Amino acid sequence: MIEWKEKYELPSQFAEYVGMNYAGETSPKHKKERGQFFTSKVIADFMADLASPKAKTISILDPGCGAAILSCSLIEKLVQSGEVNEIDLTLYETDQNVVKETQKVVLHLEDWLKSKAIKFTYSLCQDDFILTNEGAFTSHSLFDQQEGKKFDYIISNPPYFKISKADARAVAAKELVYGQPNIYALFMGLAAKLLNQDGQMIFITPRSFAAGKYFSAFRNSFFRDVSISHVHIFESRNKMFKGDKVLQENIIIRANAKKNESIIVSVSECDKDLTSSIETKYHVSDLIELESIDKILFIPSNVDEYKALLIFKEWTNTLSDFNIKISTGPVVAFRCNQFLTQENKKETVPLIWLHNIKEMQFCYPLKKGNKAAYISNNDDSRKVLLLNKNYVFLRRFSSKDDKSRLVCCPYFSSDFKVERIGVENHINYIHRPSGELSKEEILGISALYSSTLFDTYFRTFNGNTQVGASELKQIKMPPISKIEMIGKKVGKLGACKKVEIDSIIQEILLHKPDVKTQRSTVNS
Repeated sequence: MIEWKEKYELPSQFAEYVGMNYAGETSPKHKKERGQFFTSKVIADFMADLASPKAKTISILDPGCGAAILSCSLIEKLVQSGEVNEIDLTLYETDQNVVKETQKVVLHLEDWLKSKAIKFTYSLCQDDFILTNEGAFTSHSLFDQQEGKKFDYIISNPPYFKISKADARAVAAKELVYGQPNIYALFMGLAAKLLNQDGQMIFITPRSFAAGKYFSAFRNSFFRDVSISHVHIFESRNKMFKGDKVLQENIIIRANAKKNESIIVSVSECDKDLTSSIETKYHVSDLIELESIDKILFIPSNVDEYKALLIFKEWTNTLSDFNIKISTGPVVAFRCNQFLTQENKKETVPLIWLHNIKEMQFCYPLKKGNKAAYISNNDDSRKVLLLNKNYVFLRRFSSKDDKSRLVCCPYFSSDFKVERIGVENHINYIHRPSGELSKEEILGISALYSSTLFDTYFRTFNGNTQVGASELKQIKMPPISKIEMIGKKVGKLGACKKVEIDSIIQEILLHKPDVKTQRSTVNS
Protein backbone atom coordinates (compact mmCIF):
# COMPACT_ATOMS: atom_id res chain seq x y z
CA MET A 1 0.00 0.00 0.00
CA ILE A 2 2.83 2.40 0.87
CA GLU A 3 4.46 2.08 -2.55
CA TRP A 4 1.10 2.74 -4.20
CA LYS A 5 0.72 5.92 -2.17
CA GLU A 6 4.19 7.07 -3.05
CA LYS A 7 3.79 6.49 -6.78
CA TYR A 8 0.07 7.31 -7.14
CA GLU A 9 -0.99 9.95 -4.67
CA LEU A 10 -4.60 9.98 -5.88
CA PRO A 11 -6.67 6.76 -6.03
CA SER A 12 -7.84 7.73 -9.53
CA GLN A 13 -4.23 7.82 -10.73
CA PHE A 14 -3.66 4.32 -9.45
CA ALA A 15 -7.01 3.17 -10.92
CA GLU A 16 -5.98 4.45 -14.35
CA TYR A 17 -2.67 2.58 -14.12
CA VAL A 18 -4.43 -0.63 -13.07
CA GLY A 19 -7.07 -0.33 -15.80
CA MET A 20 -4.66 0.42 -18.62
CA ASN A 21 -2.25 -2.29 -17.46
CA TYR A 22 -5.07 -4.84 -17.36
CA ALA A 23 -6.38 -3.74 -20.78
CA GLY A 24 -2.91 -4.08 -22.27
CA GLU A 25 -2.57 -7.65 -21.04
CA THR A 26 -6.08 -8.78 -22.00
CA SER A 27 -7.03 -10.12 -25.43
CA PRO A 28 -9.27 -7.99 -27.68
CA LYS A 29 -11.64 -10.97 -27.90
CA HIS A 30 -12.13 -11.08 -24.12
CA LYS A 31 -12.73 -7.32 -23.92
CA LYS A 32 -15.16 -7.38 -26.84
CA GLU A 33 -17.19 -10.26 -25.40
CA ARG A 34 -17.57 -8.37 -22.11
CA GLY A 35 -17.92 -4.93 -23.65
CA GLN A 36 -14.91 -3.70 -21.65
CA PHE A 37 -13.50 -0.29 -22.60
CA PHE A 38 -11.56 1.27 -19.74
CA THR A 39 -11.98 4.96 -18.97
CA SER A 40 -9.06 7.37 -18.95
CA LYS A 41 -8.47 9.70 -16.01
CA VAL A 42 -9.15 12.76 -18.20
CA ILE A 43 -12.67 11.51 -18.98
CA ALA A 44 -13.25 10.25 -15.43
CA ASP A 45 -12.34 13.66 -14.00
CA PHE A 46 -14.61 15.43 -16.49
CA MET A 47 -17.51 13.17 -15.53
CA ALA A 48 -16.81 13.73 -11.84
CA ASP A 49 -16.87 17.50 -12.37
CA LEU A 50 -20.47 17.19 -13.61
CA ALA A 51 -21.57 16.06 -10.13
CA SER A 52 -22.67 18.65 -7.59
CA PRO A 53 -22.19 18.19 -3.81
CA LYS A 54 -25.41 17.37 -1.99
CA ALA A 55 -24.93 16.28 1.62
CA LYS A 56 -22.38 15.24 4.24
CA THR A 57 -23.43 11.58 4.01
CA ILE A 58 -23.68 10.19 0.47
CA SER A 59 -24.16 6.89 -1.35
CA ILE A 60 -22.54 6.06 -4.71
CA LEU A 61 -23.20 3.25 -7.20
CA ASP A 62 -20.73 2.25 -9.91
CA PRO A 63 -22.20 -0.62 -11.97
CA GLY A 64 -19.73 -2.39 -14.25
CA CYS A 65 -16.96 -0.57 -12.39
CA GLY A 66 -13.85 -2.05 -14.04
CA ALA A 67 -10.88 -0.64 -12.13
CA ALA A 68 -13.19 1.81 -10.28
CA ILE A 69 -11.62 4.94 -11.76
CA LEU A 70 -14.99 6.68 -12.08
CA SER A 71 -15.78 6.13 -8.40
CA CYS A 72 -12.33 7.36 -7.40
CA SER A 73 -12.57 10.52 -9.48
CA LEU A 74 -16.08 11.26 -8.24
CA ILE A 75 -15.12 10.78 -4.61
CA GLU A 76 -12.03 12.94 -5.00
CA LYS A 77 -14.19 15.70 -6.49
CA LEU A 78 -16.80 15.51 -3.73
CA VAL A 79 -14.20 15.37 -0.97
CA GLN A 80 -12.56 18.44 -2.45
CA SER A 81 -15.80 20.36 -1.89
CA GLY A 82 -15.29 19.95 1.86
CA GLU A 83 -18.91 19.00 2.48
CA VAL A 84 -18.64 15.19 2.64
CA ASN A 85 -17.69 13.26 5.78
CA GLU A 86 -19.26 9.84 5.13
CA ILE A 87 -19.36 7.77 1.92
CA ASP A 88 -21.01 4.45 1.12
CA LEU A 89 -19.84 2.94 -2.20
CA THR A 90 -21.40 0.03 -4.08
CA LEU A 91 -19.52 -1.45 -7.03
CA TYR A 92 -20.46 -4.21 -9.48
CA GLU A 93 -17.97 -6.20 -11.53
CA THR A 94 -18.40 -9.75 -12.84
CA ASP A 95 -15.02 -10.30 -14.46
CA GLN A 96 -13.04 -12.21 -11.83
CA ASN A 97 -9.73 -11.09 -13.28
CA VAL A 98 -10.73 -7.45 -13.00
CA VAL A 99 -12.13 -7.85 -9.48
CA LYS A 100 -8.68 -8.71 -8.13
CA GLU A 101 -7.36 -5.42 -9.47
CA THR A 102 -10.44 -3.46 -8.37
CA GLN A 103 -9.90 -4.65 -4.82
CA LYS A 104 -6.42 -3.11 -4.79
CA VAL A 105 -7.79 0.22 -6.00
CA VAL A 106 -10.57 0.28 -3.40
CA LEU A 107 -8.10 -0.46 -0.61
CA HIS A 108 -6.01 2.49 -1.80
CA LEU A 109 -9.16 4.63 -1.86
CA GLU A 110 -10.07 3.51 1.65
CA ASP A 111 -6.60 4.43 2.94
CA TRP A 112 -6.74 7.82 1.19
CA LEU A 113 -10.12 8.63 2.75
CA LYS A 114 -8.94 7.50 6.18
CA SER A 115 -6.11 10.04 5.96
CA LYS A 116 -8.78 12.71 5.52
CA ALA A 117 -10.91 11.43 8.43
CA ILE A 118 -13.80 10.49 6.15
CA LYS A 119 -15.86 7.46 7.09
CA PHE A 120 -15.94 4.94 4.22
CA THR A 121 -17.86 1.71 3.66
CA TYR A 122 -17.98 -0.24 0.45
CA SER A 123 -19.40 -3.34 -1.19
CA LEU A 124 -17.75 -4.95 -4.21
CA CYS A 125 -20.45 -7.17 -5.75
CA GLN A 126 -19.49 -9.89 -8.20
CA ASP A 127 -23.10 -10.63 -9.18
CA ASP A 128 -24.84 -9.46 -12.34
CA PHE A 129 -26.02 -5.87 -11.87
CA ILE A 130 -29.24 -6.28 -13.87
CA LEU A 131 -30.39 -9.56 -12.34
CA THR A 132 -29.47 -8.56 -8.79
CA ASN A 133 -31.67 -5.47 -9.02
CA GLU A 134 -34.43 -6.73 -11.30
CA GLY A 135 -37.01 -5.99 -8.61
CA ALA A 136 -36.65 -2.30 -9.50
CA PHE A 137 -38.48 -3.03 -12.77
CA THR A 138 -41.56 -4.37 -10.96
CA SER A 139 -43.71 -1.55 -9.64
CA HIS A 140 -45.63 -3.74 -7.18
CA SER A 141 -42.61 -5.59 -5.81
CA LEU A 142 -41.23 -5.20 -2.30
CA PHE A 143 -38.08 -3.70 -3.81
CA ASP A 144 -38.41 -0.25 -2.28
CA GLN A 145 -39.72 -1.52 1.03
CA GLN A 146 -37.23 -4.29 1.73
CA GLU A 147 -34.23 -4.97 -0.47
CA GLY A 148 -34.24 -1.84 -2.56
CA LYS A 149 -31.28 0.49 -2.03
CA LYS A 150 -31.18 3.80 -3.84
CA PHE A 151 -28.26 6.13 -4.43
CA ASP A 152 -27.32 9.79 -4.46
CA TYR A 153 -24.86 9.31 -7.34
CA ILE A 154 -24.61 6.66 -10.04
CA ILE A 155 -21.61 6.89 -12.32
CA SER A 156 -20.73 4.40 -15.04
CA ASN A 157 -19.01 3.44 -18.26
CA PRO A 158 -21.29 0.44 -18.82
CA PRO A 159 -20.46 -2.58 -20.97
CA TYR A 160 -21.50 -2.32 -24.62
CA PHE A 161 -22.71 -5.38 -26.54
CA LYS A 162 -25.93 -6.79 -27.92
CA ILE A 163 -27.88 -9.53 -26.17
CA SER A 164 -30.82 -11.62 -27.33
CA LYS A 165 -34.40 -10.91 -26.27
CA ALA A 166 -34.36 -14.31 -24.57
CA ASP A 167 -31.39 -13.35 -22.36
CA ALA A 168 -32.38 -13.36 -18.67
CA ARG A 169 -31.29 -9.71 -18.36
CA ALA A 170 -33.48 -8.65 -21.29
CA VAL A 171 -36.42 -10.54 -19.79
CA ALA A 172 -35.88 -8.85 -16.42
CA ALA A 173 -35.74 -5.42 -18.08
CA LYS A 174 -38.46 -6.10 -20.65
CA GLU A 175 -39.97 -2.62 -20.31
CA LEU A 176 -36.77 -1.25 -21.87
CA VAL A 177 -36.59 -3.74 -24.73
CA TYR A 178 -37.75 -3.52 -28.33
CA GLY A 179 -35.95 -5.63 -30.90
CA GLN A 180 -32.42 -6.73 -30.06
CA PRO A 181 -31.31 -4.91 -26.89
CA ASN A 182 -27.89 -3.54 -26.07
CA ILE A 183 -26.67 -4.13 -22.52
CA TYR A 184 -25.61 -0.52 -22.02
CA ALA A 185 -29.22 0.69 -22.32
CA LEU A 186 -30.31 -1.79 -19.64
CA PHE A 187 -27.63 -0.39 -17.32
CA MET A 188 -28.87 3.16 -17.99
CA GLY A 189 -32.53 2.27 -17.57
CA LEU A 190 -31.96 0.40 -14.31
CA ALA A 191 -29.71 3.13 -12.93
CA ALA A 192 -32.49 5.66 -13.53
CA LYS A 193 -34.75 3.59 -11.27
CA LEU A 194 -32.12 3.36 -8.52
CA LEU A 195 -31.63 7.10 -8.04
CA ASN A 196 -32.66 8.84 -4.84
CA GLN A 197 -35.19 11.64 -5.13
CA ASP A 198 -32.42 14.22 -5.41
CA GLY A 199 -29.96 11.90 -7.17
CA GLN A 200 -27.73 12.33 -10.23
CA MET A 201 -26.50 9.77 -12.73
CA ILE A 202 -23.48 10.37 -14.99
CA PHE A 203 -22.83 7.90 -17.83
CA ILE A 204 -20.55 7.66 -20.85
CA THR A 205 -22.23 5.61 -23.58
CA PRO A 206 -22.77 5.37 -27.33
CA ARG A 207 -25.33 7.94 -28.51
CA SER A 208 -27.40 5.35 -30.40
CA PHE A 209 -30.12 5.43 -27.70
CA ALA A 210 -31.03 9.00 -28.74
CA ALA A 211 -33.15 7.89 -31.72
CA GLY A 212 -34.39 4.88 -33.64
CA LYS A 213 -37.05 2.24 -33.19
CA TYR A 214 -34.91 -0.22 -31.23
CA PHE A 215 -34.40 2.23 -28.36
CA SER A 216 -37.95 3.63 -28.34
CA ALA A 217 -39.06 1.54 -25.33
CA PHE A 218 -35.92 2.51 -23.48
CA ARG A 219 -36.43 6.23 -24.13
CA ASN A 220 -40.04 6.09 -22.93
CA SER A 221 -38.97 4.48 -19.66
CA PHE A 222 -35.80 6.52 -19.18
CA PHE A 223 -37.36 9.94 -19.74
CA ARG A 224 -40.20 9.00 -17.42
CA ASP A 225 -37.73 8.31 -14.60
CA VAL A 226 -35.07 11.01 -15.09
CA SER A 227 -34.44 14.33 -16.77
CA ILE A 228 -31.23 14.94 -18.75
CA SER A 229 -29.44 18.13 -17.67
CA HIS A 230 -26.11 17.87 -19.52
CA VAL A 231 -24.91 16.17 -22.71
CA HIS A 232 -21.29 16.19 -23.84
CA ILE A 233 -20.48 15.26 -27.43
CA PHE A 234 -17.17 13.96 -28.72
CA GLU A 235 -17.07 14.99 -32.38
CA SER A 236 -14.37 12.46 -33.28
CA ARG A 237 -15.51 8.86 -33.75
CA ASN A 238 -12.05 7.30 -33.79
CA LYS A 239 -10.11 9.06 -31.03
CA MET A 240 -12.10 7.82 -28.04
CA PHE A 241 -11.01 4.51 -26.45
CA LYS A 242 -8.29 4.65 -29.10
CA GLY A 243 -6.28 1.82 -27.56
CA ASP A 244 -9.24 -0.52 -28.02
CA LYS A 245 -9.86 0.58 -31.64
CA VAL A 246 -13.48 1.51 -30.97
CA LEU A 247 -15.24 3.30 -33.85
CA GLN A 248 -18.25 4.69 -32.04
CA GLU A 249 -19.75 8.09 -31.31
CA ASN A 250 -19.80 8.44 -27.55
CA ILE A 251 -21.52 10.98 -25.36
CA ILE A 252 -21.50 11.76 -21.66
CA ILE A 253 -24.82 12.51 -20.02
CA ARG A 254 -25.85 13.78 -16.62
CA ALA A 255 -29.45 13.09 -15.64
CA ASN A 256 -31.37 14.06 -12.51
CA ALA A 257 -34.18 12.31 -10.72
CA LYS A 258 -35.82 15.73 -10.41
CA LYS A 259 -37.20 17.30 -13.57
CA ASN A 260 -35.30 20.27 -14.96
CA GLU A 261 -36.13 22.88 -17.58
CA SER A 262 -32.79 23.19 -19.40
CA ILE A 263 -30.09 21.02 -20.95
CA ILE A 264 -26.46 22.07 -21.37
CA VAL A 265 -24.75 20.67 -24.48
CA SER A 266 -20.96 20.80 -24.44
CA VAL A 267 -18.70 19.84 -27.34
CA SER A 268 -15.07 18.73 -27.73
CA GLU A 269 -13.28 16.87 -30.48
CA CYS A 270 -12.05 14.16 -28.10
CA ASP A 271 -10.78 13.79 -24.53
CA LYS A 272 -7.70 15.94 -25.19
CA ASP A 273 -9.64 19.22 -25.36
CA LEU A 274 -12.26 18.50 -22.70
CA THR A 275 -11.18 21.43 -20.56
CA SER A 276 -11.86 23.87 -23.41
CA SER A 277 -15.32 22.53 -24.27
CA ILE A 278 -17.89 24.97 -25.63
CA GLU A 279 -21.22 24.94 -23.77
CA THR A 280 -24.65 25.96 -25.01
CA LYS A 281 -27.80 26.02 -22.89
CA TYR A 282 -31.14 24.94 -24.38
CA HIS A 283 -34.66 24.56 -23.08
CA VAL A 284 -35.55 20.87 -22.66
CA SER A 285 -38.38 21.19 -25.19
CA ASP A 286 -35.88 22.36 -27.83
CA LEU A 287 -34.10 18.99 -27.73
CA ILE A 288 -36.71 16.45 -26.58
CA GLU A 289 -40.42 16.37 -27.38
CA LEU A 290 -41.44 14.56 -24.21
CA GLU A 291 -45.09 14.43 -25.26
CA SER A 292 -44.26 12.64 -28.52
CA ILE A 293 -44.32 8.87 -29.02
CA ASP A 294 -40.71 8.68 -30.22
CA LYS A 295 -39.08 11.02 -27.66
CA ILE A 296 -36.01 11.55 -29.84
CA LEU A 297 -33.09 13.30 -28.17
CA PHE A 298 -31.63 15.90 -30.54
CA ILE A 299 -28.04 16.93 -29.76
CA PRO A 300 -26.94 19.94 -31.83
CA SER A 301 -23.18 20.40 -31.74
CA ASN A 302 -23.16 23.88 -33.30
CA VAL A 303 -25.37 26.82 -34.27
CA ASP A 304 -26.04 25.48 -37.77
CA GLU A 305 -27.43 22.24 -36.36
CA TYR A 306 -29.66 24.16 -33.96
CA LYS A 307 -30.95 26.35 -36.80
CA ALA A 308 -31.75 23.20 -38.79
CA LEU A 309 -33.72 21.88 -35.80
CA LEU A 310 -35.84 25.03 -35.70
CA ILE A 311 -36.56 24.80 -39.43
CA PHE A 312 -37.75 21.19 -39.19
CA LYS A 313 -39.91 22.02 -36.15
CA GLU A 314 -41.99 24.26 -38.43
CA TRP A 315 -42.99 21.34 -40.66
CA THR A 316 -45.84 19.05 -39.64
CA ASN A 317 -45.94 16.30 -42.29
CA THR A 318 -44.00 13.10 -42.79
CA LEU A 319 -43.74 11.23 -46.11
CA SER A 320 -46.55 8.90 -45.03
CA ASP A 321 -48.96 11.86 -45.11
CA PHE A 322 -48.30 12.04 -48.86
CA ASN A 323 -48.92 8.30 -49.31
CA ILE A 324 -45.18 7.76 -49.64
CA LYS A 325 -43.46 4.92 -47.81
CA ILE A 326 -39.87 4.03 -46.87
CA SER A 327 -38.92 0.34 -46.98
CA THR A 328 -35.78 -1.79 -46.89
CA GLY A 329 -34.50 -3.76 -49.85
CA PRO A 330 -35.75 -7.38 -49.59
CA VAL A 331 -32.79 -9.20 -51.20
CA VAL A 332 -30.56 -10.63 -48.46
CA ALA A 333 -27.64 -11.88 -50.53
CA PHE A 334 -26.58 -14.94 -48.51
CA ARG A 335 -30.19 -16.17 -48.34
CA CYS A 336 -30.74 -15.67 -52.06
CA ASN A 337 -27.38 -16.93 -53.24
CA GLN A 338 -28.94 -19.54 -55.55
CA PHE A 339 -30.69 -16.75 -57.50
CA LEU A 340 -27.66 -14.48 -57.97
CA THR A 341 -25.58 -14.41 -61.12
CA GLN A 342 -23.02 -12.32 -62.98
CA GLU A 343 -24.69 -13.03 -66.33
CA ASN A 344 -27.38 -10.98 -68.01
CA LYS A 345 -29.83 -13.59 -69.27
CA LYS A 346 -33.40 -13.54 -70.47
CA GLU A 347 -34.66 -14.86 -67.11
CA THR A 348 -32.62 -12.42 -64.96
CA VAL A 349 -33.18 -8.82 -63.90
CA PRO A 350 -30.80 -6.16 -62.51
CA LEU A 351 -29.75 -6.43 -58.85
CA ILE A 352 -29.00 -3.08 -57.24
CA TRP A 353 -26.37 -2.83 -54.52
CA LEU A 354 -25.09 -0.15 -52.18
CA HIS A 355 -22.25 0.79 -54.54
CA ASN A 356 -24.75 1.59 -57.30
CA ILE A 357 -26.06 4.50 -55.21
CA LYS A 358 -24.04 7.68 -55.58
CA GLU A 359 -25.06 11.18 -54.52
CA MET A 360 -27.94 12.13 -56.86
CA GLN A 361 -26.70 9.54 -59.38
CA PHE A 362 -27.80 5.97 -60.10
CA CYS A 363 -24.75 4.08 -61.40
CA TYR A 364 -25.56 0.82 -63.15
CA PRO A 365 -23.85 -1.25 -64.33
CA LEU A 366 -21.09 -0.64 -61.79
CA LYS A 367 -19.44 -3.80 -60.57
CA LYS A 368 -17.71 -4.21 -57.23
CA GLY A 369 -15.60 -7.30 -56.64
CA ASN A 370 -17.51 -10.51 -57.28
CA LYS A 371 -20.93 -9.14 -56.36
CA ALA A 372 -23.59 -10.46 -58.72
CA ALA A 373 -25.15 -7.80 -60.91
CA TYR A 374 -28.29 -9.85 -61.70
CA ILE A 375 -30.90 -11.96 -59.95
CA SER A 376 -33.21 -14.62 -61.37
CA ASN A 377 -36.81 -13.68 -62.01
CA ASN A 378 -38.82 -16.86 -61.43
CA ASP A 379 -41.58 -18.19 -59.21
CA ASP A 380 -39.18 -18.88 -56.34
CA SER A 381 -37.29 -15.59 -56.39
CA ARG A 382 -40.18 -13.28 -57.20
CA LYS A 383 -41.13 -12.81 -53.54
CA VAL A 384 -37.92 -10.80 -52.98
CA LEU A 385 -38.19 -8.73 -56.17
CA LEU A 386 -39.79 -5.31 -56.53
CA LEU A 387 -41.98 -4.07 -59.33
CA ASN A 388 -39.97 -1.82 -61.62
CA LYS A 389 -41.38 1.55 -60.54
CA ASN A 390 -40.03 5.00 -59.79
CA TYR A 391 -38.04 5.01 -56.54
CA VAL A 392 -35.62 7.03 -54.48
CA PHE A 393 -32.75 4.80 -53.31
CA LEU A 394 -30.83 5.56 -50.10
CA ARG A 395 -27.85 3.82 -48.64
CA ARG A 396 -28.61 2.20 -45.30
CA PHE A 397 -24.97 2.50 -44.30
CA SER A 398 -22.61 5.40 -44.89
CA SER A 399 -18.86 4.99 -44.96
CA LYS A 400 -16.80 6.89 -42.39
CA ASP A 401 -15.26 8.60 -45.42
CA ASP A 402 -18.62 9.84 -46.74
CA LYS A 403 -19.07 13.59 -46.32
CA SER A 404 -22.84 13.10 -45.93
CA ARG A 405 -24.71 10.64 -43.75
CA LEU A 406 -27.53 10.54 -46.30
CA VAL A 407 -26.48 9.28 -49.73
CA CYS A 408 -29.35 8.84 -52.17
CA CYS A 409 -30.31 9.03 -55.83
CA PRO A 410 -33.41 9.10 -58.05
CA TYR A 411 -34.34 5.94 -59.94
CA PHE A 412 -36.77 5.85 -62.86
CA SER A 413 -38.51 2.73 -64.12
CA SER A 414 -37.45 3.72 -67.63
CA ASP A 415 -33.83 2.91 -66.68
CA PHE A 416 -34.58 -0.79 -67.28
CA LYS A 417 -37.05 -2.44 -69.67
CA VAL A 418 -37.99 -5.14 -67.17
CA GLU A 419 -41.04 -5.93 -65.08
CA ARG A 420 -39.14 -6.37 -61.80
CA ILE A 421 -35.82 -5.47 -60.20
CA GLY A 422 -33.80 -6.71 -57.25
CA VAL A 423 -32.87 -4.32 -54.41
CA GLU A 424 -30.29 -5.52 -51.91
CA ASN A 425 -30.93 -5.32 -48.18
CA HIS A 426 -28.40 -2.54 -47.49
CA ILE A 427 -30.59 -0.09 -49.43
CA ASN A 428 -33.69 1.79 -48.31
CA TYR A 429 -36.15 2.72 -51.02
CA ILE A 430 -38.85 5.40 -51.08
CA HIS A 431 -42.00 4.58 -53.04
CA ARG A 432 -45.73 5.11 -53.34
CA PRO A 433 -47.39 1.74 -52.55
CA SER A 434 -50.61 2.47 -54.40
CA GLY A 435 -49.48 4.46 -57.38
CA GLU A 436 -46.34 5.97 -58.80
CA LEU A 437 -44.01 8.73 -57.67
CA SER A 438 -43.88 11.55 -60.20
CA LYS A 439 -40.62 12.76 -61.68
CA GLU A 440 -40.87 15.98 -59.66
CA GLU A 441 -41.47 14.05 -56.41
CA ILE A 442 -38.51 11.74 -57.03
CA LEU A 443 -36.12 14.57 -57.86
CA GLY A 444 -37.45 16.76 -55.05
CA ILE A 445 -37.11 14.08 -52.37
CA SER A 446 -33.68 13.05 -53.67
CA ALA A 447 -32.49 16.65 -53.58
CA LEU A 448 -33.83 17.19 -50.07
CA TYR A 449 -32.08 14.13 -48.70
CA SER A 450 -28.88 15.11 -50.53
CA SER A 451 -28.90 18.69 -49.21
CA THR A 452 -26.67 20.14 -46.53
CA LEU A 453 -29.81 21.11 -44.58
CA PHE A 454 -31.02 17.51 -44.26
CA ASP A 455 -27.55 16.16 -43.52
CA THR A 456 -27.07 18.78 -40.80
CA TYR A 457 -30.43 17.95 -39.23
CA PHE A 458 -29.84 14.20 -39.43
CA ARG A 459 -26.59 14.54 -37.48
CA THR A 460 -28.44 16.02 -34.50
CA PHE A 461 -30.04 12.69 -33.67
CA ASN A 462 -28.08 10.02 -35.56
CA GLY A 463 -24.65 9.17 -34.20
CA ASN A 464 -23.57 6.21 -36.30
CA THR A 465 -23.10 5.11 -39.88
CA GLN A 466 -26.45 3.31 -40.12
CA VAL A 467 -29.43 5.06 -41.68
CA GLY A 468 -32.53 3.24 -40.47
CA ALA A 469 -35.87 3.35 -42.26
CA SER A 470 -37.60 4.01 -38.92
CA GLU A 471 -35.51 7.16 -38.40
CA LEU A 472 -36.26 8.39 -41.91
CA LYS A 473 -39.99 7.85 -41.40
CA GLN A 474 -39.95 10.20 -38.43
CA ILE A 475 -38.37 13.13 -40.28
CA LYS A 476 -40.75 16.02 -40.85
CA MET A 477 -41.05 17.17 -44.44
CA PRO A 478 -42.06 20.42 -46.13
CA PRO A 479 -45.40 20.54 -48.00
CA ILE A 480 -45.54 18.26 -51.05
CA SER A 481 -46.02 21.33 -53.27
CA LYS A 482 -42.61 22.62 -52.12
CA ILE A 483 -41.04 19.22 -52.77
CA GLU A 484 -42.42 19.26 -56.32
CA MET A 485 -41.12 22.80 -56.86
CA ILE A 486 -37.65 21.65 -55.82
CA GLY A 487 -37.96 18.67 -58.19
CA LYS A 488 -38.89 20.86 -61.13
CA LYS A 489 -35.85 23.10 -60.64
CA VAL A 490 -33.53 20.13 -60.20
CA GLY A 491 -34.98 18.53 -63.35
CA LYS A 492 -34.11 21.60 -65.42
CA LEU A 493 -30.48 21.42 -64.29
CA GLY A 494 -29.99 17.75 -65.18
CA ALA A 495 -26.97 16.45 -63.27
CA CYS A 496 -26.52 18.88 -60.38
CA LYS A 497 -23.95 19.39 -57.67
CA LYS A 498 -24.57 19.78 -53.95
CA VAL A 499 -23.95 23.52 -54.09
CA GLU A 500 -26.70 23.86 -56.71
CA ILE A 501 -29.08 21.73 -54.65
CA ASP A 502 -28.39 23.85 -51.57
CA SER A 503 -29.09 26.99 -53.59
CA ILE A 504 -32.49 25.61 -54.69
CA ILE A 505 -33.35 24.56 -51.12
CA GLN A 506 -32.38 28.03 -49.90
CA GLU A 507 -34.58 29.69 -52.52
CA ILE A 508 -37.70 27.55 -52.03
CA LEU A 509 -37.63 26.58 -48.35
CA LEU A 510 -35.41 29.14 -46.64
CA HIS A 511 -36.41 32.33 -48.41
CA LYS A 512 -36.98 34.10 -45.11
CA PRO A 513 -34.13 35.58 -43.01
CA ASP A 514 -31.91 33.14 -41.16
CA VAL A 515 -33.36 31.86 -37.90
CA LYS A 516 -31.37 33.33 -35.03
CA THR A 517 -30.38 31.03 -32.19
CA GLN A 518 -32.16 31.92 -28.97
CA ARG A 519 -29.60 30.33 -26.71
CA SER A 520 -26.41 31.90 -25.48
CA THR A 521 -23.05 30.23 -25.98
CA VAL A 522 -20.84 30.04 -22.91
CA ASN A 523 -17.16 29.19 -23.11
CA SER A 524 -16.14 27.01 -20.23
